[in-house]
Order: sequence, then structure tokens, then C-alpha cells
Amino acid sequence: MKNYQNKYAMSTKRVIIDSDYPLEAILNIKNNDSGIVICHPHPLYGGSMHNNVVDAVEKGFSEKGFTTLKFNFRGVGGSKGNYEDGIGEIRDVKAAVTYMQNALKQNARIVLAGYSFGAWVSSMAIKEIKDIETMFIIAYPFSFYDPEPLKAYRGRIFLIAGKYDDIAPAEPHLKLYKELPVVEKYIKIIESDHFFIRKEEEIIHFIKENVKPLTK
Repeated sequence: MKNYQNKYAMSTKRVIIDSDYPLEAILNIKNNDSGIVICHPHPLYGGSMHNNVVDAVEKGFSEKGFTTLKFNFRGVGGSKGNYEDGIGEIRDVKAAVTYMQNALKQNARIVLAGYSFGAWVSSMAIKEIKDIETMFIIAYPFSFYDPEPLKAYRGRIFLIAGKYDDIAPAEPHLKLYKELPVVEKYIKIIESDHFFIRKEEEIIHFIKENVKPLTK
């Protein structure tokens, strides 16, 4: 499978996020005006920041000029601690956003992205995080989690779903899209199951075609 690591390798650096435990992360600085924090899929099923979908999101946003931050939840890879059923992971998301806010200029615009479990944890964390301009949600796991937190969100929102995904079915994504009260919303249904193997370029293209610079 093609490697979708960000092509701007020379501008990336490994950093540590201070959550309840030290979390390993990769920061790619492109500018200090806008950034994205990317949350990976389920830790108990092999999810980590080294994931094809996470890398595709990172690449797409980086090519649009965003500073990117991806990280491992507690207990994954070099991050300390253990899996905490989403509760501790919500605090990890908040810590990652704080890290990004500190890395950028004051009042910089920030996107919060999540894939599968990461989408749910992001949606839960958003209730306690201020100044998130945009949510970028991939394969929200409707089979396990209620989407009510997303319905309450009032910023710009992007949804991506796999047409043949039985964990995060396309139909609930379409229903959610219709119910969202926000003015600016986007959805993409990809001919894929939950894992988007060999569909990474479609994710990247969707980002490059639809994401605009987050200007004041």
C-alpha cells in the first residue's frame, strides 16, 4: 500500500503533548494562522497516528497550508498510560488542541479531525473546547456511539463515509448531514468499507477541493 506520510518531511518534528500522561505526536509547521489536530481510530484494534486515513487527512490539509498535529492516544505507541474507554482519551484531545493553540499565534483558527473512534472522541471533546472553527469527521461509528454531540456543534463541518461500511454506515451520515443546523457543511460518500484502503487519494482530493483557508 502506498505510503501517505506527509511529503513535507523536512518541516516535521516529534513532540510530546502534556496530557495526564506524556503523549507522542508529530507536528508539521506550515504557518501560524491555521492548524488541524487529527485523532486516530480505536486503540484496542490497532489504531494509531500511523494510519492510512490519518496520513491522508494530514497530507491533504498540509497541502492546503495548514499546520498539522497527529498524536497517539494514551497507551498507544510511545504514549504513556493505558486505554480508558474514551474518558481519558477525551482529555488527550483537549491537551492536543491546547498544544496546537500554543504552537500557533493567538486566535489562530483550528480544525479538529477524527476517524472512527477518533471521530467520536473528538465530538465529545468539542463540548469542552472553545474556538474550534471546523470539525472534520470520517466514519463516525454510529453502530456504537450516538451522534448528538455533532448535532449540537455550530461550526463548519465535513463528513466522510464509506458506502459499504458496516461500522460507520453511510445512511446515518447522510441523515446527520440533513439534520445539521449549520450553514456550511459538506459530505462525501466513498466507494469503500471502514478502512478506505486505496481510497486515500479521494480523501485528499475532497480536502483540496473543499477546504478553504481559515481566515478571520
